[in-house]
Amino acid sequence: MDLKKLRSIIAGPTFTGGLLFFAAVAAFIWANVSPDTYNAVWNQPLTLNLGTHIEKALENGVEVEHVSYFMSIHLKSLQLLVSDLLMVIFFFSVGLEIKGEFIAGKLSTFSKAILPIGAALGGMIFPALIYFCFNHDATDIAEQGWGIPMATDIAFSLAVISLLAKRVPLSLKIFLMTLAVADDLGGIAVIAFFYTEHLDTGALAIALIGTGFLFLANMVNARTKWLYYVVGFVVVWTQILESGVHATIAGILMGFAFPTNVGMLPKEYAAKAQKVLEGLKHKGQESLYRGMPDADTSDAYFEMRQLTTRAESPLASVERSIAPFVALVIMPVFALANAGVNISGDLSFTQAITAPVALGVGIGLLIGKPVGIFLFTLLFVKLGIGKLPDDVRWKHIFGMGIIAGMGFTVALFITELAFRTTNLSIREIALNYTSEAKLAILLASVLAAIIGYMFLYAVSGKKKAKVHK
Repeated sequence: MDLKKLRSIIAGPTFTGGLLFFAAVAAFIWANVSPDTYNAVWNQPLTLNLGTHIEKALENGVEVEHVSYFMSIHLKSLQLLVSDLLMVIFFFSVGLEIKGEFIAGKLSTFSKAILPIGAALGGMIFPALIYFCFNHDATDIAEQGWGIPMATDIAFSLAVISLLAKRVPLSLKIFLMTLAVADDLGGIAVIAFFYTEHLDTGALAIALIGTGFLFLANMVNARTKWLYYVVGFVVVWTQILESGVHATIAGILMGFAFPTNVGMLPKEYAAKAQKVLEGLKHKGQESLYRGMPDADTSDAYFEMRQLTTRAESPLASVERSIAPFVALVIMPVFALANAGVNISGDLSFTQAITAPVALGVGIGLLIGKPVGIFLFTLLFVKLGIGKLPDDVRWKHIFGMGIIAGMGFTVALFITELAFRTTNLSIREIALNYTSEAKLAILLASVLAAIIGYMFLYAVSGKKKAKVHK
């Protein structure tokens, strides 16, 4: 197998989805085999210090050093580092993807976007309503979990539907991907508006000023990536973190602010690239010295890289470059940090899955998702607002809706936000709710994958090539 093919397999949804599943299983086993070590690792407190400044002073005739920092961020646990920093990068990639889809992708026109957006809306409303039905008369903190079953995990869902290969039409996969993007956008809105504990208006104002600066830089055609990185992480992220709005929103704002403009049109790029390539065409072995190219050849390679950088939008370039890190590192680490549900303690397995929180989450994902997606898609089609993609039938929509019930990553993330509390009197209850919700997410995601796959496999026959007599 050549290196290019291996890279495509590793970057594909099947491999990344499998890796995510493996990390979740590993976390679950770890949390039940050795819960003490699991909790000790992920509950380890951390401090991030930026800009060290040392001052020396004499105290009682002894020279001592006083260390201060430009900024010091204290995190209660390693798990919070994953949630407040690594997931910022994850949502940054989501923001890049959403903006790209709105500018030049599957959400760029009303006709392309309206039906998947409508389906995503139904797939968010119905699970939330089902959760509310099970928990409307429960404790206040239990009610906060309504946002959990609204999520769809794009990595898992695409991995499962990719296993069906040619048994389902390509347009169905595109529909699911577009729906998942719209679902992510809805999840971001829920996090921003409903899961904010407190609000520091001063810090938020600074973050918004930083965001405004990035959008202004975008408007004046500034394409320097490091400008967006520095302002985004030093100003926007830190101040969003201080404001009380969850830090992942900073990732979304940075993604939306990233430039999409190109510095060179394809025709100009082709002409200039052709000129450089013509100069390289007649270069032979004599241009190499011990395997190293001579100065002229190196300059030509550098010029090609510069031309390609100018011809490609910074957004597309960054999205492609960070995608492997997000898929192969951030998401598995997040799963490892959050999928560890201990069921060997006071909370038994049976109690956990029959609790109102678990039922609301599990049934919301398994039933609310497909029903909501199917009914809202049907409604939009009947009203003439949208049209089913070519080769896609209603059975495909329902089967895809089942697969969309794989909430996993974003659902686990919202769980941590929904039941997070500083009230010590209800902390134990909140931890139980968290465990119940996580267990329901894991079980529902596995069942959604199996049932959705089997349903689509059964209703979709493999396409056969036409034989001409």
